[in-house]
Amino acid sequence: MPPQLNAPKMIFVFLLCTSLVLINPTGGAAAEDPPFDVARLVVGTDVQAREPVGVADVFPAGMETVCCFLEARDIAQVTEVEMVWFFGDEEVARVPLTIGAGPRWRTYSRKQIGTRPGNWKVDLQDMAGQILGSVQFMVE
Repeated sequence: MPPQLNAPKMIFVFLLCTSLVLINPTGGAAAEDPPFDVARLVVGTDVQAREPVGVADVFPAGMETVCCFLEARDIAQVTEVEMVWFFGDEEVARVPLTIGAGPRWRTYSRKQIGTRPGNWKVDLQDMAGQILGSVQFMVE
């Protein structure tokens, strides 16, 4: 026969379990802070003088190349990331990039989209695959 818990023991067990959840609500997994702030993640037709040009979320048919531009802020240490390009649900490119430590860093990747109209997406991921930002666009 299982041991019987009296009311004071049940209250103690309840309070103990509740306090453990409140102390660490992730259940043991420490949530990591992002390695930097994503100030801008946009797509455009080009990058000139370290700034995106032709920023839009819809591009005309026949557009050959699109650029995904990232401006990162408050970078504590050199960080490796990837821009992962998707056409619909299909991954079509993975571009590794290095973000330097400091108050601000800008970088971009470029993708030839050719004659592929439809929905596109670029995910900014850390090397563990965590999505730090995402931008969607359409080619008519």
